[in-house]
Amino acid sequence: MQSQTNYQFMSAKGRLPYNMTNDYMFRIVLQRDRETLVGLICSILHLSRDEVIDVTIENPITPGESIEDKEFQLDILVSLNNNSYINLEMQVLNYNNWPLRSLSYLCRKFDNLQKGNDYSEVKPVYQVGFLDFTLFKEHPEFFAKYQLKNVKDGFLYTDKFNIFVIELNHTNL
Repeated sequence: MQSQTNYQFMSAKGRLPYNMTNDYMFRIVLQRDRETLVGLICSILHLSRDEVIDVTIENPITPGESIEDKEFQLDILVSLNNNSYINLEMQVLNYNNWPLRSLSYLCRKFDNLQKGNDYSEVKPVYQVGFLDFTLFKEHPEFFAKYQLKNVKDGFLYTDKFNIFVIELNHTNL
């Protein structure tokens, strides 16, 4: 049976009242368009398209829910090739809690071992925050990557715990 999809948006004209910084739009576009999601993940993690075999959204939403609904906790949780997790979060307003909030999201998913499994089986986790504000005024930058490192010599403790911050208000840097 052929799917009967409503493509009225293809002939729509005028300004959209919402953009991709709206939580619902962010989620629904990436949920419905797999290639956009894969392209976004590839560009952030510096992967080639061939390296992405499977992406699964672990927390899908039901299309048609209110676009004003703010009850979402984490915007998008993606399982990548069944061997890593990516948290994608859009944050427009600065509540001055992003560092702790992003760590909370990251830690919840980092604890991904089943009882009895070996610690070597921990899957890498990536927290990606799309922020429409400058996180650290002294360090404005469009793209920043944070990891656990030795403060003395910069030695990487593990590559399985990653935070990426994309500051949307610095596209001209």
